[in-house]
Amino acid sequence: MKSRHIFVLIAMCGLAAASVGVSVNTAGVFYAPIAESLQAGRGSVALMITIMSLTGAVVGIFIPKVLKESTLKLIILTATILLAGATWLISFSSTLFMIYVLSFLRGIGDGMIGFVLVTMIVNYWFYARRGLFTSIVMAFSGVPGVLLSPVFSNIINASGWRTGMVWVAIATLVCCLPAIVLPISIRPETKGLKPYGYEEFEKEREKGRTIVIEEASARFNYLNPKFLLAMVFTTLCCIVTAVPQHLPGYAVSIGKPAAVGAAMLSAAMAFNIISKLIFGVLNDRIGSYKTVFCMAGLNVLGILLLLFVSADWALYAGSALFAFTFSISAVGVAMVSGYLFGMENYGSAYPVLSFVGGAANALGGALVGSLYDITGTYTVNFWLSLVLQTILVLSLAAAVALRKKERHSGIESYS
Repeated sequence: MKSRHIFVLIAMCGLAAASVGVSVNTAGVFYAPIAESLQAGRGSVALMITIMSLTGAVVGIFIPKVLKESTLKLIILTATILLAGATWLISFSSTLFMIYVLSFLRGIGDGMIGFVLVTMIVNYWFYARRGLFTSIVMAFSGVPGVLLSPVFSNIINASGWRTGMVWVAIATLVCCLPAIVLPISIRPETKGLKPYGYEEFEKEREKGRTIVIEEASARFNYLNPKFLLAMVFTTLCCIVTAVPQHLPGYAVSIGKPAAVGAAMLSAAMAFNIISKLIFGVLNDRIGSYKTVFCMAGLNVLGILLLLFVSADWALYAGSALFAFTFSISAVGVAMVSGYLFGMENYGSAYPVLSFVGGAANALGGALVGSLYDITGTYTVNFWLSLVLQTILVLSLAAAVALRKKERHSGIESYS
């Protein structure tokens, strides 16, 4: 592997950490102090992340149309200014309306350097072990949530949420710096290089096992059955990812101490990262859709533990296994998109699926809370997750069956 490949990997890890890890996954520690400071409800404060995420998902749809070698650095620099700058300005906000407006600007920056841009560049630079490298990048979207949330919480306790938000802006800038200063490009060919694993890929193509179509379809059909099934799969797996945030509440509802609930959430967040790395390794061994089936099975096992075994060890294990759903929504959707639609149509299919996933996750958060309010129990959400996991596996299996009747690049990884 050349140094340029390593630079690209570092830069993409930084962008994933900035766009999701720092900006979204640490936001929870700010809800209560901002709500108290502005005398608003926590749900109203949390809406800032919903605005940011949905805006980013919409912007991501258009990134493949404007992403060129001549615009790459400009896109990253502009996104950094919007994302870090708007975050810094939030520290001066005195009303929720101001926070909402700035969250919209954050969302624009977030969408410009989010998963769409990151996964496209990874796909161009890495042919071999694509799953592993994608999972490493995606894992960095979870690392800040584990490492920085306690740091920001301590800053808030010592100096207030406004100072904490300034440090979020600084962390965002630091994560974006590698992509700004390192000599990266969209495609390795522009730097006189080949993608990592190109020689092995060529051998596979000579054997007739890999077919490459360089040009995208004249017009991608978003109403074709395979894409509609992919939308169902993406929607359902992203709804399920909204459930783990309520694990502390579930622990208290069954009579466990708050400390047990906090440990359950910590286990889930840790395996949010670990599961993505496991997905990447398995993807390179058995392929994307088979790996999704394995991850879904582990998630189901975790749900069953949470439902039927009340011992603390089972709650911790169940929470960790439930977190394998994060690997499906983050790495799985990206890798399955490459397999189902090929590199030639990845730029058309994945941004829309990413938007659908973002909207579904926002819907899932509201759905989980509403079901608890209606029923007075969190168990209904676990049963719902079981049903959704079953349907998403069936929808993906149907999409794969349609894919196997076609001939396109189907960017599966290999070792």
